[in-house]
Amino acid sequence: RLRLPTHRVFFSAILAAATLPPWYSWILTPVVRGYDVVISAGHEGRPQSCARFPMHRCLLGAPGERAWTPVVAAAAAKILREHGVRVALLPADYRGTYVVDAAVFIHFDGISPHCTSAASIGYPRRSYAKAAQSWKRFYGEKFPFGFRPDNFTSGLRHYYAYRQTRARDGAFVLELGEITCPKQRAWLAPRLHWLGAEIAAWVSALIGKGNVPAP
Repeated sequence: RLRLPTHRVFFSAILAAATLPPWYSWILTPVVRGYDVVISAGHEGRPQSCARFPMHRCLLGAPGERAWTPVVAAAAAKILREHGVRVALLPADYRGTYVVDAAVFIHFDGISPHCTSAASIGYPRRSYAKAAQSWKRFYGEKFPFGFRPDNFTSGLRHYYAYRQTRARDGAFVLELGEITCPKQRAWLAPRLHWLGAEIAAWVSALIGKGNVPAP
């Protein structure tokens, strides 16, 4: 059998990596440790990041969603950090695979015809279903427009960033309401920081760290 010397294998790997297209570099990024939670703002950084991350469809989101999700994500991260939880606050597209207790990807639904959706949650594994129900109870006590079934769209079931997390207690897409429905939009608009506080309290309880009080 032909066996290349170790040093030749090493330099061959370097040469192969050097000839890969730039967007392929995300595969070569190392596993990231040292955080308790990933919080990602849906569609933040787009469309600027689209050319660098063509491995998935670059959906731009509902009107106003890119402005809202960073506000909610930043509020949640701030509160968790104030309570000693280590948070990786990320945009929509990022490199690396994060090993964490939980990962939350924040979105607002947009649909036509309007007012045919509500809040919803998605997750990649059945083992995360119990945690998902705890979010629906927690948020559903205040959100007056109800929930769609879990994983009711392909985007919720197969969210592209699930593969970039190894989450002990769960990875979830949180659709916080239908931004294209005037009644829901009017309810959500003045509550963006409160939504961040809701997420922070739920995540803290889920992972058992921080003891963040409910808003």
